[in-house]
Amino acid sequence: MTNQLAITAITSGAKRAPLVLRGDLVNAVKQAAEWGYDALEIHVIEAGDFPLQLMKDALARYGVRISAIVTGQIFTRRHRCITSPDPNNRAAAMAEVRDYIDIAAELGATDGIVIGWIKGDRPDSRQEEFDRLLADQLRVLGEYAATKGQRILVEVINRYETNLFTTAAELRAFLDKWDLPNCWIHMDTFHMNIDEADMAAAIRTAGSKMGYLHVADSNRLYPGAGHLNFAEVFAALKEIGYRNTISVECIPEPDSDTAGVQSMAFLSKALKGS
Repeated sequence: MTNQLAITAITSGAKRAPLVLRGDLVNAVKQAAEWGYDALEIHVIEAGDFPLQLMKDALARYGVRISAIVTGQIFTRRHRCITSPDPNNRAAAMAEVRDYIDIAAELGATDGIVIGWIKGDRPDSRQEEFDRLLADQLRVLGEYAATKGQRILVEVINRYETNLFTTAAELRAFLDKWDLPNCWIHMDTFHMNIDEADMAAAIRTAGSKMGYLHVADSNRLYPGAGHLNFAEVFAALKEIGYRNTISVECIPEPDSDTAGVQSMAFLSKALKGS
C-alpha cells in the first residue's frame, strides 16, 4: 500500500495540542524532509501573514509537498464559524476559508482544505434549517475550491468536541443528501476510536468519499504508542482503494522529535505489510 505520509506543523500552539512541529514553517519543511515525510500539513494562523514565497522556495529545495491547509485556527483563535447566527461572523469565516484555499492552491496542496470546528454545532431546534445553511456554505466553498484545483475535507470529530458529524455514516449521509461533490470525508483514528463501533467498517462506509486521514494512537500520542489496531485500519483503506495522504496529527510527547521519528518508523513498517 503506497500513500503519501505527512506531518502536522504550526507556528505556535498549546503545549498538548496534537500538532507535531512548532515554530518557523520553513524549518518545519526541512525537518519533515529529514525525517522522511513526503508532505507537510499546515495549520495556518493568519492568512495575511503567511510566508508564501518562502514556503514555495523551501518546498522546492527539500522536495516536500503540502498535503492540506487546516482552518481550525479561524475558529479557535478568532471564534469565526461558517454557520454562525451572526451574518458578519459568517461572512468573515467564509472569507478566511477562501484565503486558505488560495494558499493551498498557490502551494499545490495535494489533498485540500480541512473543515473541522469551523462548521459549528447543530442546534437543538431548527436543525433542518441549520443543515441547509451548512450545506449551502460547504457548496460555495467546494465550488470555489474546485476552481483552484482543491477539495474540501470535512472532518469527523468525536462527540466530546462537537455534536455534528461524529461518525463516518452521519457525514456520508449528509454529503449524499445535499449533493456536495467537492466535499470529502476526513477521518481521524483518535476520533474514530471514541465514536466508531468498528473503525474498519467506518472507513468502508466512507468508501469512495474518503478524502483524508489523520493518525494518532488511542492516547493521541504517536502511532504505536497506544493500543489501536492499525492493521485493520490500513487493510480497510486498501480495500476501498484509498490513495490519498496519511497525516500524523498527534500530541508531541515526550517531544516533537520522538513523535515525528517514531511515527515514521511505525507507519513505514505498518504500511509495507498492508
